[in-house]
Amino acid sequence: MSSPSLSDLGRSERSALDDRNNQQHRAGTNATWNSIHNAVIAVFQRKDLGENELYVLNEGVRQLLKTELGSFFTEYLQNQLLTKGMVILRDKIHFYEGQKLLDSLAETWDFFFCDVLSMLQAIFYPVQGKEPSVRQLALLHFRNIITLNIKLDDALTRPRARVPPSVIQMLLILQGVHESKGVSSDYLKLECLVQKVVSPYLGTHGLFSGDGSVAQSSCVLEKRLLRRWPRSSDSPAKNPVVRSKSYNMPMLTPVAEYDPESSAGAGARRHSVCQMTSCAEEPDVCEDPSPPIVDQILESLDSDTEGIFIDFRRQRSSSSDFSRESESAA
Repeated sequence: MSSPSLSDLGRSERSALDDRNNQQHRAGTNATWNSIHNAVIAVFQRKDLGENELYVLNEGVRQLLKTELGSFFTEYLQNQLLTKGMVILRDKIHFYEGQKLLDSLAETWDFFFCDVLSMLQAIFYPVQGKEPSVRQLALLHFRNIITLNIKLDDALTRPRARVPPSVIQMLLILQGVHESKGVSSDYLKLECLVQKVVSPYLGTHGLFSGDGSVAQSSCVLEKRLLRRWPRSSDSPAKNPVVRSKSYNMPMLTPVAEYDPESSAGAGARRHSVCQMTSCAEEPDVCEDPSPPIVDQILESLDSDTEGIFIDFRRQRSSSSDFSRESESAA
C-alpha cells in the first residue's frame, strides 16, 4: 500500500481548516441571532437593554444582513421575534372581557406604541429602507395576533361601554396600515371594529353611519356619458352638459367686481367668471341634449337637483358674443 502524497496531505489540511472556519462562522452567526432574539423578547417583557447593548445589536444586524441568512431576515423577524413578542402581550389580556378588556387593551397599546415599537425600530435600524418596514410588520402583527384575537367586538357593543382614547387611537392607526397584497379579510374585520367607535366612517365599502346605514362610495360618477364622434354630415349642435357633484351646496352666486382705483367707487365694472350664463337659464341644453353627440345619459345616482354645471362650447361664435357683451357692459 502506497503512502499518501504531499499534495493529498495539503488538500486534506485545507479542507479541515475550511471546515473549522465554517463552523466558527456558523457559531458566530448563531450567537448573533440568539443575542438579537433575547434582546427583542426582553423588550416585550418590559426589560431594559444593557449599556451599549443597542450598538452591539445594530452591528449584529449589519453582519447578519451580509451573510447568506440576510435574505431570510424578514421571515425570521415575522415568524420568530414578532410572533413570540405579540403572544407575550396577548396572553396578559386574552381572558378579559367587557370594560376590563378595554382598559387592559388601552394599557397594552400604550406600552407597545410608546416603548416597544420605537425600540424595535432602533434595534433594526440597519434594515431601514426595506419594504415592508419594521414598523409596518410590527403593527400588522399587533392587529392580527392581539386586536383580532380578543373579545373586542363584544366589549365595544356592550351598553354603557366606556372606550378609552387609546383604543380609538389604536384602531385608527391600525386601519392606516395596509398589506402589499391589498385589502385582506383581516383588514375588513378591523374596519368593522372602527365603525363602532368612529361615526361616520369612510371605509372600503362606503360611508358608514351611526345608525348602521351604508352610503355609496364617494368615488362614483353621477353621470356616465356614452359619446361618439359626430359625422361630417351632422349639423353642428350644442355640446352636452357635464354635471359634477355639489354635495348639496348652493350654486355660486354672481360676483360683482369693481375697479378699486376709480373715484367714488363708480369705476368700470368687470365681469367675473362666476357670472357666466348657467344651465338653469338654458333649459334646452340641459334637458334636451343633441342625439348625434350623446347616445345615452344615465340617470343621476341621487335625486338632488343642485350642482355645478359647465357647458363646454366649441363654437367660437358663443365666446365672441360673450366678449362683445362684456365690452358693451364695460
